[in-house]
Amino acid sequence: MGTAMVLVSATAFGTLSILAKVAYSAGFEVYQLLAFRFVVASLGMWGIALALRQNPLRLPRRRLLQLFALGAAVYTAQSLTYFLALQALPASLCILIVYIYPSLVVIAGWLFLRRSITRWHGIALMSSFLGVALLLGGARFTLAWALILAIAAPMIYTTYILLGERLMASVPAVGASAVIFTGAALAFCALGAFSHQLVLPRGASGWAVGIGIAVVPTMIAISFFMAGLPRIGANRASLLSTWEPVVTVLLAVILLGDRLSLVQAVGGLLVLLAVVVVQAAHLWRPGPQVVLK
Repeated sequence: MGTAMVLVSATAFGTLSILAKVAYSAGFEVYQLLAFRFVVASLGMWGIALALRQNPLRLPRRRLLQLFALGAAVYTAQSLTYFLALQALPASLCILIVYIYPSLVVIAGWLFLRRSITRWHGIALMSSFLGVALLLGGARFTLAWALILAIAAPMIYTTYILLGERLMASVPAVGASAVIFTGAALAFCALGAFSHQLVLPRGASGWAVGIGIAVVPTMIAISFFMAGLPRIGANRASLLSTWEPVVTVLLAVILLGDRLSLVQAVGGLLVLLAVVVVQAAHLWRPGPQVVLK
């Protein structure tokens, strides 16, 4: 049951980039889409948190403010860079670039937390960065800013993970996630209002994809991962979560017509190999704070 839950979660997360592309084609603007996603998702997560008796308002005030700031600043920046990159780049390329974040967490842990680097770390890092080099080397894009944003997203996500490991270590995961989502929702509402994008979706298709992106790769993905994590442990859960970018690439090829060159395909495999090495060798164990994407 735990394995099935985590695989459902990874599959649901894998639809995020695809639904974002569909939302853009349906007329969504970036701030409008992200504001809608996080407002709906935060309401849902508050409902789940209260149902599980993890009322976020019972958290210590200082920790509550820290989690809110984490969502309003760091998580907002990560989501924004990724969704902006998705406007110009193929979904398959974006997700594979983002998945260098386990290797970045290893580097950041060594630089800032004095964690040791082993032979397996070296293998994972070399595989990860060689993979990204092949992904970018095989791409032919004139929009350099989109590539910069795509690379910035996993860097910001690494910062979020390291901060989240500390802030969420002693608080209930669902309740804390609801607070982080609330911070992101308010931040994107402010950005949407400032850019005159804070409007409701247009037509039935707009509402369908908007609710879909808030429910499937957000609420369902997070809920199933958090339910499956204690049943099978962080190590197995993190390995099974590697299914997520595979789902994205497959859906991007089937539904969006994305195509990776042979060089890029090899690069993508190297990135996934690095993720497996990092997690199978117990170099880093993702916790509930990593669920938010």
